[in-house]
Amino acid sequence: MIKINLLPTKKKPPRKVTDLQKQVILGFIVLCGVLGGMAYYYIYQTEAISGLNKSKTASEARLREQENMLKEVKNVESERDKVKERINVVEKLKKNQSGPVLLLDEISKALPVGVNITSLTESSNNINIEGQSFGNNEVVRFIDNLKTSPLLADVTLLETSQTKLEGIDVYRYRLQFIYKGL
Repeated sequence: MIKINLLPTKKKPPRKVTDLQKQVILGFIVLCGVLGGMAYYYIYQTEAISGLNKSKTASEARLREQENMLKEVKNVESERDKVKERINVVEKLKKNQSGPVLLLDEISKALPVGVNITSLTESSNNINIEGQSFGNNEVVRFIDNLKTSPLLADVTLLETSQTKLEGIDVYRYRLQFIYKGL
């Protein structure tokens, strides 16, 4: 058999949430929200710092690479300057190479038989010649031949003197002229 209790039972009254409890719950929710916001902000700042550190490292590496490239460029520029200087020297030598050859050719063409050159000096296109001859006429002919050259100017006889060399009368001479070149 089944027994049923029909007597009224005492029900517990529903619990009322007091204002203090509401404030505690609200404070807890606000505290959780603030803590969550702070955690999000901390994570965001940590990632930002990490990104900036990576960017700084990459920038420093790029700066070192560019400094190395700059050193290489400076080395290349100094080598280029050295090469240019060498090229200029070679070009200057090529340009000046024909000058002495032409000068000596003109002097040898103008040199008559019986006239010798003992010394030839040059300083800034001024040519000084010292030599010997068996007669004054040959020296005069040599000077006249030099005066007809288009490459020479201001041919001047500075001195002639007669001396004896091994029992033979010899005329020593000194002359000067300007080499104009081409």
